[in-house]
Amino acid sequence: MTNEIQLTPNTFLSTTIKRRIPLCGVEFDEDFLSELVSKHMTQFQKHQRPRLSNAFEIYMQENTSSHRRKFQTNANQYFRTFTTFFGDLHLDELSHSHITRYRDHLLARGLHPNSIRKHNNILNAMINMAFKHLDIDRLSPFRGLSIRGEGENTRPIPNITKELLLQVKAYLLHWQSPAKMVGLIQLNTGMRISEPSMARLEDLVLDHEIPHLWVRKNKFTDRKTKASIRAVPLLGVSLDAAKELHKRATASNSEWLVPQYASEIGGTNCSATLNKSMKHLGFRSHMFRHAFIDRLKGCNDIPVPLAESITGHGRGQSDFAKYGTVGYSLEQKLEVIRKVLI
Repeated sequence: MTNEIQLTPNTFLSTTIKRRIPLCGVEFDEDFLSELVSKHMTQFQKHQRPRLSNAFEIYMQENTSSHRRKFQTNANQYFRTFTTFFGDLHLDELSHSHITRYRDHLLARGLHPNSIRKHNNILNAMINMAFKHLDIDRLSPFRGLSIRGEGENTRPIPNITKELLLQVKAYLLHWQSPAKMVGLIQLNTGMRISEPSMARLEDLVLDHEIPHLWVRKNKFTDRKTKASIRAVPLLGVSLDAAKELHKRATASNSEWLVPQYASEIGGTNCSATLNKSMKHLGFRSHMFRHAFIDRLKGCNDIPVPLAESITGHGRGQSDFAKYGTVGYSLEQKLEVIRKVLI
């Protein structure tokens, strides 16, 4: 008895007909070529799909602050921490769950919510910039992150009385160090500590009927907003301290007003030194700015935009704030500072 194979028409077509495709004089089976092309396209697509590392390269190339050492350090640290936890993900794989899991990981490590916010801000900016340059029409999945405990553990600013300011002033006038003189400049200008401590010598203009200090960009510091770039009149002990710093810097042939803090972390170092020296008074360098603004508010008759032109704040809430080419004059600023002089 013989075994016969029963073939249906469909079985016959699928098993007996093998299409051959000529390629460069050689015939190949159609299935073989199909599989080969499929593998090639898969590998090509994987190669074309940008990863987090591509986003990081774009961010470090395009960000205007990427030449700053502190910026480079922070960006590298946050990128490495994230990719160590998740790997070098493809950008199209990213979801909001990645940043929430990362947040929880950092919280479990004991990082302060404010530090976690800094991580997220850098990563979010990196992804947004990559999407822009790669023409990816998508919102960053890292936006809108909520962080448990954020804002709850910040150190409150104590009430700063005039009596306390007079004690601080008297202390700073005794055995004046560079950091103490920076504090005296802050006293009657409300400047951020990085602004006088990281200024160039030429930013201090003494040969003018209204001596003043310019706050502007230099190789050690950028200014985050246009409003932060300004000229601030100097009066009283603030002017005396600036003159002494100018004298010392000129004697040492330095191009920086406070050579001891002429670096990208000069403001941080100056703040640490000043805070340590004023610890017994319960006073910190950032309190100069708060106290100055409190005094401005207490006058009641100072227009907010004029006050902001001294402190370097910028709201940009109206066309009035945006238009005009001159801004507030040194004379106008001088009259304001006279009202709150300590």
